Amino acid sequence: MSSIKINGSGSGKLKITGVGSAVVRMSAPAGGFDPASLGGLKAWYNASALTGLSNGDAITTWADGSGFGNTLTMITLAGYGSKVSYLSADSLLNNMPAASFDGNACMDLPFSSGNTIPNGDSFTLYSVGYSAGTQGTYACMGGPGAWQQMLGFVPYDGTTYCNLNGDNAATKAISVNTPVILSYGYQSGTWTGDNLFYVNGSNAGVSQTGSVEVANLNQGFRVGARYASNVLPLVGSVAEVLLYLGKHNDGDRVAVTAYLATKYGISI
Repeated sequence: MSSIKINGSGSGKLKITGVGSAVVRMSAPAGGFDPASLGGLKAWYNASALTGLSNGDAITTWADGSGFGNTLTMITLAGYGSKVSYLSADSLLNNMPAASFDGNACMDLPFSSGNTIPNGDSFTLYSVGYSAGTQGTYACMGGPGAWQQMLGFVPYDGTTYCNLNGDNAATKAISVNTPVILSYGYQSGTWTGDNLFYVNGSNAGVSQTGSVEVANLNQGFRVGARYASNVLPLVGSVAEVLLYLGKHNDGDRVAVTAYLATKYGISI
């Protein structure tokens, strides 16, 4: 039995234990971990922080817990009058609250807001949720354009892949109705293979690199769909999304991942 202790920023202290090459289990410290204790938090959408809603109510706005005021507003995508619904206890997410998407509506920060990540800067993005359909988008930065519209977590081919930046990215098998923690760290100015994509804390490969990937990231943010004509709306749930300025080191990434895994009962 081996034990490694990683000290992160603020309350981000973890203990990681494992045996040889066996599965590593992470546990949050007593008292919990506060994502805001890490610097650079730019947007934080936490379904557990939604107030004044009963199960099944429409989520018309989703406040930003980062302090930057990047509030998401519900918009319909297909004009059918559908909504993003509040689930007070999602059984697939450890009975925690979640936002439920039916494929016809999403939560949107207008691309003209200019409030998320400055153009060309490094960032780290996290999302936790699941897809119940054949395709969908968990979270996406950008605006209507070529590359930036696809900078988000998009599962393709039903039960098979989850990837970043359309089909030009790292892939890893996931399953329908199975919650996943997705994270991605982008290092500005690099053309090498250090822009890494993780599924449940495991390295899932390297996304496409290069400056084209970070064009106009300050234009907006969506949860449950992406920008462009093929918006790939989500059928499923999202419980939490975190966006940080700057690429997280391994200690900070592990801290955030462990916090989400413990909260939502996901094995990592």
